[in-house]
Amino acid sequence: MTKRVIIVGAGPAGNSLALLLVRNGIHVTLLEKDTTFERVFRGEGLMPVGMDALKQMGLTTMLTKVPHRRLESWHIHLGGNEVFVIPEPDLGEQSLSIVSQPALLQGIVDEAAGHEGFEFKAGCQVQDLLWEENRVVGVRIKTNNTSSDIRADLVIGCDGRGSLVRRKAGLTIDLQPDQYDVLWFKLPPPERLQHTCQFYLMAKSQQHPASCYTSWDGQLQYGLILPKGGLQQLGDADWLSLAAASAPDWLAEHVLAHRDSVSEPVRLNVVVGKCPQWWVPGALLLGDAAHPMSPVRAQGINLALRDAIVATNHLVPALHKSDEKVDEALATIQQERLPEVVRSQTLQLREANGLKVVRSSPWKLAIAQQILPIIGKLSWVQQTWLNRQHDLRYGSQSVQLIGHQAHTVE
Repeated sequence: MTKRVIIVGAGPAGNSLALLLVRNGIHVTLLEKDTTFERVFRGEGLMPVGMDALKQMGLTTMLTKVPHRRLESWHIHLGGNEVFVIPEPDLGEQSLSIVSQPALLQGIVDEAAGHEGFEFKAGCQVQDLLWEENRVVGVRIKTNNTSSDIRADLVIGCDGRGSLVRRKAGLTIDLQPDQYDVLWFKLPPPERLQHTCQFYLMAKSQQHPASCYTSWDGQLQYGLILPKGGLQQLGDADWLSLAAASAPDWLAEHVLAHRDSVSEPVRLNVVVGKCPQWWVPGALLLGDAAHPMSPVRAQGINLALRDAIVATNHLVPALHKSDEKVDEALATIQQERLPEVVRSQTLQLREANGLKVVRSSPWKLAIAQQILPIIGKLSWVQQTWLNRQHDLRYGSQSVQLIGHQAHTVE
């Protein structure tokens, strides 16, 4: 194992890429600044496209051990009334599911740990990139107040929307102008939602939209969607009442009645955009480091898994050749992944804009409340809605683990 790759960030992209590379004879050092995967809210939605990616990686059996719930339906509430219900297709083991991302990440690391050449360093803070002749050749890390250098043939930044690798590599990011914030919290679910998994999207005129679903752990995951800067503007406001304001009466009453059982809220500063260039010689960005996604339709984790597959397809042969071939592969990876990223962000923005219109336009809300309960029951309308979400569920391009990179354990 003469080739070494450093992956910064043990999220979905970093962990799955580490597994795929080490299976193919690449020495991988996976660096994570936190000491546990049990931290702030992570994306929990695995679309069929994400399930397919894990299947291609040979992780279907591992996934059955991860706590999860199959999402059964989508419920749109406007003005406190349910106006639209769409059943989610049952695709068996590849159905859209809400999963414990910490358990999923730990499971992937455990799989990688069974291979020679894998090293996982938790609680390790990357401080800088190492450069030689305009090429990244490693990283400087800090562990237990001690700094040291690690050299590698390639450094891959999978360290999220605030990527340090991106900043240190001098790569820029183009952000979408319409950003927003989300306040996430959990509480016990009402009785009618205890044994099911339904996604509720709720909006009222002049109120902040909200969403909720019963998560993998049996708790109601609730999100208050705020305009950018809304988290700072909350101040001492009764944020729980704001969160309940767009819900139907029965759910709002439940939320407020369980005020003492509400978890500490997680404040998510949503950043959406993409880097014009994902790489410099010797370094590559993947996942949210290259293209931070909106929480809409849980695209982040699913695109990250597909990024890892495409990166593996090109990096494995290139790493066994030369630095020039590696750099060519980095450019090819971006070129191959960019169309799907653009498509997904476009569809996410369309849904976010729809919520904004309903919130700001009382007369459009009134029309939607009258029309949707009638036409929403028509099968062709439901199928049309599902078709419009096709690319978010199944991907907008084919991604297949190819050649000797493919590995099946089931």
